[in-house]
Amino acid sequence: TQCKIKISNTADLNIFDVSDATFTIATPITVTSPNGGENWIGCATMPITFSKSSCIQYFNIYYSTDNGATWNSITSALSNNGLATQTYSWQVPNGITSNQALIKVEDYYYTAANVDVSNAVFNINPSNDITVTSPNGGQTWQGLSTQAITWTNLPSASGQYVLQYSLNNGSTWTNIASNVTGNSYNWSVPNSPSTTCLIKVYDYVNNCKFDVSNAVFTINAPQPLLTAPNGGEVLQVQCTNTITWNASTFFSSVRLDYSLDNGVTWTNITTSTSNDGTQNWTVPATANSTQCKIKISNTADLNIFD
Repeated sequence: TQCKIKISNTADLNIFDVSDATFTIATPITVTSPNGGENWIGCATMPITFSKSSCIQYFNIYYSTDNGATWNSITSALSNNGLATQTYSWQVPNGITSNQALIKVEDYYYTAANVDVSNAVFNINPSNDITVTSPNGGQTWQGLSTQAITWTNLPSASGQYVLQYSLNNGSTWTNIASNVTGNSYNWSVPNSPSTTCLIKVYDYVNNCKFDVSNAVFTINAPQPLLTAPNGGEVLQVQCTNTITWNASTFFSSVRLDYSLDNGVTWTNITTSTSNDGTQNWTVPATANSTQCKIKISNTADLNIFD
């Protein structure tokens, strides 16, 4: 705000003139909102406002949730509207909890020279339009069982929902059902053992609105089921017989073993075969016993067997 111009004769620098009074060179960009202390909620559309030079052509806008340690892009190459101030309507991402949020606006071409950041941090909190109530952490559900997924909602939710589950603490998601109404869904739990499971429920009409289980729950493997030979059969040596099992009760390829001493010792038939429910087995010539058994295991966890 203390600027002046001086003009001189190059032939005699002692002959010059200076501006009669000071003038101002404006800050190229000034973030005006959010500028510290605001409380913004996920899924809400909020105004990011800033004043800027009319000479800047395009702007990049970023947000940070860690007081500027890292930045996430909101928009790039936003055109200058030609006015002294400009507003960008931002739909606040959901699922964020931070009291260290900042907004940064920068010149698209001169990112280091022309830039401004919120003067102080503001808050971002998740939307509570939808709240998962079960499973919400700590439960142990059996694969292949039927369990109730439940949630609550505010009137701001559409009443139509999409349900998903994760087996890896939210890294990836798999659909359960779409366009579900009400606040409960009976889920046929998959035979996919994991200790880091989560449920997500989001709005079918506006997928910004969602909630996830507060903590992980567990899916346990069901008891595997061998169906034949399962006791009392008489097999002939050197003849081919069919071993069968309920494939839905297994979650990986399977291992097959046989015992001639009622399970005291075991001999391998195959270390891994497809979980298709059937395997042909030629009874060895040396397998002469009345104490025979077949054992079938998940190759992914040999402790889970029948």
